[in-house]
Amino acid sequence: MASNFLEWLAETPFLVAFLVIAIPGILISTLGILLVRAFYPSEYRITGTAAHAKINYMAEIYAVMIGLFLVSAFEQYQDMQTTVRNEALALRALSQTAAQFSPEAQGSLFDLIQAYLRTVIDNEWPLLKFGDESQAAQVDLDRIFASIAAAGRYSAEDRGIAIQAQQIAIQVLTRRAERLTNGPGNGDALPNMLSSVLLVLTLVAIALPWFVYTPYAIVHILLGTALVVVFISLITLAVKMLYPFAGELMLQPDDFVAALQTLTDLPKNGSMP
Repeated sequence: MASNFLEWLAETPFLVAFLVIAIPGILISTLGILLVRAFYPSEYRITGTAAHAKINYMAEIYAVMIGLFLVSAFEQYQDMQTTVRNEALALRALSQTAAQFSPEAQGSLFDLIQAYLRTVIDNEWPLLKFGDESQAAQVDLDRIFASIAAAGRYSAEDRGIAIQAQQIAIQVLTRRAERLTNGPGNGDALPNMLSSVLLVLTLVAIALPWFVYTPYAIVHILLGTALVVVFISLITLAVKMLYPFAGELMLQPDDFVAALQTLTDLPKNGSMP
């Protein structure tokens, strides 16, 4: 359940969120333009070049800020895609390494890896939306580490394989930690602060067109509407990419499903097909 503006924006369909924000924004922007034109004398608007330069400068700075925010959100989204895939590939590599253990050393390692995959897919993935996690997944991962340590005690050869398996399991642990820290975080302070900042940015996007000079009211309104639409579209898209496990941009556990299917078909004493 969304607890702030950011989370609401992330889980609401793009078109719905855009219309809910943009329609009132356009109306307020239009009203503000008409009021400014009515109460600010036209001769001042025409000759106030210093004011125009300041407004243009503010608009450029604002556009750069929104652009940087969007680029940063896009990079985080791409990084999370890579993190998810690397975790799934590491689990497949771990299974391939586990297949090299002697039969008595393998124990239930294969079953534990499959249990971890199922827990992530079924239990943890829905919780990732706003940065939560499944304790059961961590328990499965702890059991995998314990099983690897136990397998390394059977022989010198198994000990060498266990070292390799433990290194791969650490990669899984690291990728899971990165996956769990997606978005602004699961605390209240930072998301609430970002929500306030984005609300201010949205209000600025609505107010900026009031002071853009043009001699014709219709052109002024159309220009203001275009600016509001562009800025709100970029803000909405950026917020959605900040939450890669929510909304219509939600990353799916396809790589984990594929890894689970591969592990199901993998013989316990063999190599990766």
